[in-house]
Amino acid sequence: MTDYPDEELMSFAANDDVSAFEELFHRHKRRVFDFFYRMVWNVEEARDCAQETFLRLWRGRARYTPKARFSTYLFQIAKNHLLDRRRKQKSRVVLQRVPGDSPEEPFEAPISATSAYRHAEANEIRSAISDAVARLPEVHRLVYVLSQEQRMSYKEIAAVLDCPVGTVSSRKVDAVRRLRKLLEPLRDELLGNGSQPHTDAALGENDQERDK
Repeated sequence: MTDYPDEELMSFAANDDVSAFEELFHRHKRRVFDFFYRMVWNVEEARDCAQETFLRLWRGRARYTPKARFSTYLFQIAKNHLLDRRRKQKSRVVLQRVPGDSPEEPFEAPISATSAYRHAEANEIRSAISDAVARLPEVHRLVYVLSQEQRMSYKEIAAVLDCPVGTVSSRKVDAVRRLRKLLEPLRDELLGNGSQPHTDAALGENDQERDK
């Protein structure tokens, strides 16, 4: 099963092939979890959402038609579940990262003393950006996470969100603009003078549309 492309595996799963579905699950479970974690900033909730997404995928397997990339189809289901979950919430949720409440990361190789400062600084920058992303309006956060974190093309994101490609582009630009504004008070402290190009790269402001 490991040699088959996603779309073919899903076609097998649509005909009740459990092993094909299990292969898809193992290939994409981390991506789906990461997507939800970036949207809800809670490990347990992200796990629940990821599990429900794959349950929905399995329950609706007979309706699958390979019109686009499987990942686009999968993230359409994930997005719809996220929106359904939001609608069921009685009050607006204030997103807040909880100290220590983050996904497990792979073990990293020991770093030398000479690079320790840069390593810590990079982690601090990433943390600041993550906090800023959590404060974006949801429509902008969706586009930013799918583009910057999931590395989807604007065309794929447009299919997931059911909107024009131009809307995706404008929301990404607006998301980066908002992030720059949120990070402005911290920029000198974290990055020092001449940090503009590094900030742009970290936020994905200089990204061009990915066609694949």
